[in-house]
Amino acid sequence: MNEYAQRPNLPGYVSIKEAARLLGVSDKRVYEYVEEGRLPSTWAADVIMIPLNEVNKFKRRSSGRPRTSVPSWRISSGENIQVVTSIAVQIRPGRQQALSQRLEEIRRSGQHSLSGTIGRFIIESETIPGQVDMLFVWRRAVMPNEAEREQALAAFRQATLDELDWDSAKYNHGKMLMHT
Repeated sequence: MNEYAQRPNLPGYVSIKEAARLLGVSDKRVYEYVEEGRLPSTWAADVIMIPLNEVNKFKRRSSGRPRTSVPSWRISSGENIQVVTSIAVQIRPGRQQALSQRLEEIRRSGQHSLSGTIGRFIIESETIPGQVDMLFVWRRAVMPNEAEREQALAAFRQATLDELDWDSAKYNHGKMLMHT
């Protein structure tokens, strides 16, 4: 039986599952939003339906507690030293949307976590149109050797080859002097 056979067809409304897909969260999280009153809903044929316009304008709150103080600067020593790999690469013309979709696929699948990293950032440059900057932070004590790191980065490059012009990539690697 079709999974939507029991779903009422109400124009302008979506199911919990559809709302979750649109918001990029789990079904459970949407149920929580409904229970908290953050997303209005209605019942139709034993199914919770949410107005599509409410889903479209919904703003998720940042996770965790808000900071009450700014963390102090730290300088790592010994085996706790952090190392950063930065990469600047151009997005292939007309592939911005495809890149966003590909990154979402990578995120959802848990691929390309770059073993040993303590921070991974992919940033769309506002200064250089069409450029993506990547920062990968490693803790030297648990950082894989250079060959393993290169193998992981090569797999990531291969996964994004259609969206990013890796021939344009500029790499930098260095020790972090100070951090929070």
